[in-house]
Amino acid sequence: MQAKYIIITALLVAAVVAVCGCSTVTPTATPTPAPASQYPMTISDYYGRTATLTHAPERIVSTSAANTEILFDLGLVSKIVGVDEHSDYPAEATTITHVSGFAEVSYEKITAANPDVIFAEDIIGEEAVTKLRDMGFQVIEVKNSNLTMIRKNIELFGKATNTSDKAAALVNSIDAEVANVSAKTAGLNESQKPKVLLVTGLFPDETIYPFGNGTYGDELLALAGARNAAENITLYGVMSHEVILKEDPDMIIVPVDDISRPSYNAFKNGSMAWATGLSAYKNGKVYEVDANIMNRPSPRLADAGLIIARIVHPELFQ
Repeated sequence: MQAKYIIITALLVAAVVAVCGCSTVTPTATPTPAPASQYPMTISDYYGRTATLTHAPERIVSTSAANTEILFDLGLVSKIVGVDEHSDYPAEATTITHVSGFAEVSYEKITAANPDVIFAEDIIGEEAVTKLRDMGFQVIEVKNSNLTMIRKNIELFGKATNTSDKAAALVNSIDAEVANVSAKTAGLNESQKPKVLLVTGLFPDETIYPFGNGTYGDELLALAGARNAAENITLYGVMSHEVILKEDPDMIIVPVDDISRPSYNAFKNGSMAWATGLSAYKNGKVYEVDANIMNRPSPRLADAGLIIARIVHPELFQ
């Protein structure tokens, strides 16, 4: 309204000048005040500890592959100066300096990177996070256990890095993908939901670690219209061969990468004798999926849910 008022006033002045032969008067528009800076900003992480950012971070370190994917999705690639050795998606992440491993940290490399903020995940360990804080670094530690947490972490990263608009768009995109799957599976009754064992991988010692209750894998199975064969296992606890045989899942889904490929092949060809009596094995219902997507609690979990749904209910996802 104010802008409209200024324009009308200017036109009236010009008209008076034309009639009276007066000198031209140039109106002065009211300046728009600049938005107040949101920094310095204090961020509380998953564990209630705080980090104070004096300005929008220009140098960022990520110590988990999932966090790296979030930062890439927020358009922050040019500001990432250090990642963990497992950050391989997108491919450009492999060209960034490695400053940590699965649970090891190179304090020397992080010091050299001189980050404004470090985005850590709980897998790095409490000792490492405490030491980084004691060294004076601003650390924001998160836990990516389920879809709700991942959504909140995306929003938290967006707030800390001044990319809240992109964070909101990313969360909306994830929710839309989840809704698209749910729309096709929500009407299934219990008899239409096969019992599925979703494991974290297969290993040479044949120990089975499934996605039990309280994990994002459990959420994805429910989303896909399946019953979790490991519903009585808490988180990623060991599921004995005897219990698996008793549950006798209709399907088994295995995340596979280069490391676990030999064990998966052994399972498929019957070398793991204990598994050959399972209905899923006998009926050819053992499926592999990309471990890079399934075993990483990143924004791509919505894609993982669709992958599982297509395996469990191919008739609904033609």
